[in-house]
Amino acid sequence: MKTIYITLLILSVSITACSGVPAESVEMINNRDCAPALFNAIVSAEESIHIIMYSGGYYPDHPEGINRRIYGALIKAKEDGLDVKIILDASDWNPGNTEKNNRLGEYLEANGVPVWWDPPDITTHCKCIIVDGHTVIVGSTNWTYYALSHNNEANVLIKSEPLAQQFETYFQDILTVSTDELDVVYKGD
Repeated sequence: MKTIYITLLILSVSITACSGVPAESVEMINNRDCAPALFNAIVSAEESIHIIMYSGGYYPDHPEGINRRIYGALIKAKEDGLDVKIILDASDWNPGNTEKNNRLGEYLEANGVPVWWDPPDITTHCKCIIVDGHTVIVGSTNWTYYALSHNNEANVLIKSEPLAQQFETYFQDILTVSTDELDVVYKGD
């Protein structure tokens, strides 16, 4: 655990120091603290929520699950007129993750949240959310049941408009090469 804290401290200091970007606050969020931090960031959003996610789980048999609470907040934000967009990984080598993301993508799109798919030959391993061009949560946590409920995960919540704008540019760069239709030919097929 001490190693995680030291690593995150170094990461947060490095992000600020290396990029020369001031931060209002940097907060470490680990393990079971991630889901509430994500939920709070989403429900406090006023303008936009942009997400890049390697792996997200949708579990229709568990509507009370932590994932559904986060997705419900995204859906409500979109219904309230916020700019909500999510880019999910589509992999030509990992059909299991692509199918898991497809189930999530279908659920979100059926509820009004637009989903984009990264190029299948590039693994988008990010786990990042940018809220209102001001707040970023970035780290190791996928939006799956085990990642949010059981795994040891390390994340950082950063309040910094300049840094959030850099992440926003990164999001837009990936969005530019992504599509709104899942179209994957798996290697070996």
